[in-house]
Order: sequence, then C-alpha cells, then structure tokens
Amino acid sequence: MQSAPLERVRTIVLVTFVSVLIWAFAEGQSLQTKRADVDVHFPANSDSPYVVRVLDDQGWRGRVELQVEGPATSLESLELALRAPLSLDPDLVEGVPSESGEHTLELREVLRNLPVFRTRGVTVISTEPQNVRVMVEELTTQAIPIRVEVAPGEIEGSAEVVGRPEATVRLPARAAAQLTSESRLIARVRAEDLARLEPGRRAVLPNVRLEPGPDLLGVQPLEITPDKVDVQLLVRSKTETLVLPSVPVDVRIPPDLMDVWVIEIPPEEQTIRDVHVTGASDLIERIRTNQQPVTAFVRLTYTDLERGVTSAQAEFTNLPSQLTIEADDREVRLTVRRRSAAPVEEGPPGL
Repeated sequence: MQSAPLERVRTIVLVTFVSVLIWAFAEGQSLQTKRADVDVHFPANSDSPYVVRVLDDQGWRGRVELQVEGPATSLESLELALRAPLSLDPDLVEGVPSESGEHTLELREVLRNLPVFRTRGVTVISTEPQNVRVMVEELTTQAIPIRVEVAPGEIEGSAEVVGRPEATVRLPARAAAQLTSESRLIARVRAEDLARLEPGRRAVLPNVRLEPGPDLLGVQPLEITPDKVDVQLLVRSKTETLVLPSVPVDVRIPPDLMDVWVIEIPPEEQTIRDVHVTGASDLIERIRTNQQPVTAFVRLTYTDLERGVTSAQAEFTNLPSQLTIEADDREVRLTVRRRSAAPVEEGPPGL
C-alpha cells in the first residue's frame, strides 16, 4: 500500500532532475552576445621572410574591442582564453597577407578564422577598430662590424673582439638599404665588467652583449647573431709610470744673496733626463696633460756659495705625496762666482 506513493515521489524527483539538466543544457547552448577586449599583435616569426608592421598614423595601440556571439558555455571559456594576446602571424593566420607592400586588414574577417573562436563555435560580429593598415616588409640578413666601447682612461691600448669582429643582423630590407660602411654594432664594456678583471694583466671578458649602433636604433624587428661576444683587453693598472724625457732645472738661493753671487749652469746640464714618475693613474694623467708641471731645482746655501761648489743634486718641485719620482742622474754641474763690486764714485774735491 505504501510502495505506490513512494514510487510516485521517485518518479517526480527523476523527472525534475532530468528537466533541470535539459534546461541547463539548453541554457548553455542558447546563443548569447558578449563584448570583450583583447590584445592583438603581429609577431616577427624567425622563420618567416616577412614582417608585418602596423602603420603609425592611425592610433593603433594593439587593443581591439570585440562583439562575439555563441553558446553561453563557450563564451565563458572564451573569456579566459582572451586573457592571452592574439597573435596574427602571416604564416599561420588566414587573411594576414605575406606579400610586400601596404595592406588594409578587416579585423573581423581575420579574427574569426582563429582557432580560439572557430573551435568554440563563436562568431566575431564586429570589432573596434574595424580595420588596421599594415606594411608587410621583406626581411634580409647582413654582416655588420663590431666596435668595442670602453670608458676613456680605463684600459691600456685598444680592446678587441675575440674571433671574427662582426655579427649577422636580420632586419627589414628597407632599414638595411639605409646602412652605410660606417654602420656598427656596439660591444659596450661597462665599469662593473672591468671590476672583475685584474689590473695590469691582459684578459678576456666573456659574453659582452651586442647593442645596435646609431644607424640601427629603433629598427624592428632586429635579430643579432651572435648577440654576445668575448672581448680581449688590458685594464689600466691602478698605478702607472710616466717617463719624462727631460725636466728643466732651476737654481734657488737665499734672496739676500742673489745680488752677491752668479750661478751658471752649462746648457747640457740645464735638464734632468729620463725622469720616472710613478703613482695613481689619474695623477699621472694630470702630468701627461701638463696640468701638473714637473720641474727640478738645485738648492745652494750660503756655505755652498762660499765654498764655490761645482755640482749639486737636483730636487723636484713639490708633487702629491702619492707620486714617486726618480732619475738615474740628478747631479748638476755648475759654476759659482762672486759678483764684482761696483766701483765707488769719487765726490768733488775736498772742501
């Protein structure tokens, strides 16, 4: 007697459950319209002989507003998929031309061919912007010499690329036609790179990244192969020795004796030859550029003059204490003589 009502309940529950499933399925398959924003770009395929460049005079920012139509469940999954940029590769996407020249693309027609829409049964109804003008350019390769650039004063001599001093660049033919024999790639050696090397010893600095020179700045796409090179150089020692071929010699005596004594130095003794100055590179550079002159002098005392010395050791002008100065021969020959007394004038005849 109780089984019939129980059976009816089960039937009602089952019918309700199936109805809900059918409704949910129908709802999921019902067509809906939705708007979405997506990033769109034209990649430079390394295997393609062409590159697509959006022309600059139309305010293109790589963002497209879509209106799409499809099943509700498909639109939900599409929303997640469109978080990644859409790639319009001319070798892979129907509707993107691969012939050189200017083309106008109808974005709705191009995008609706993408698998992200087609496999979900979603139709692209409209886009904003509707069209985009592009230039399809042929790519070419060219060998470009490499110039090593190091901050002035950091190395001795020149820095050189180990091996072949050039690299191959892949770029649009339009940009390649504007290059000249002076066009260069730059291997820029930075201060932090030099800090890893031992001063005063020639070494190889590995993996210096190549940069486009002035003629190549802003060229897109630009592939450099290899993109790194090894550079051989000699970091300037923290101390340096400068050899001065000759340093002039002066004479110093007490001021009150200058009118009493005459000191003569032969012409061949008026310079100290082969003077070696050693010290910090920046101080040596000041001497090399004559910002810090170097002179020598002989100092004669009253006793020296009275004795009539015939030679004296030269000293050098006061230099920064960080510098040392040496010369093999600092002996200066000289002649000392007393000035003749001035004749005394006689007065008029006595009164």
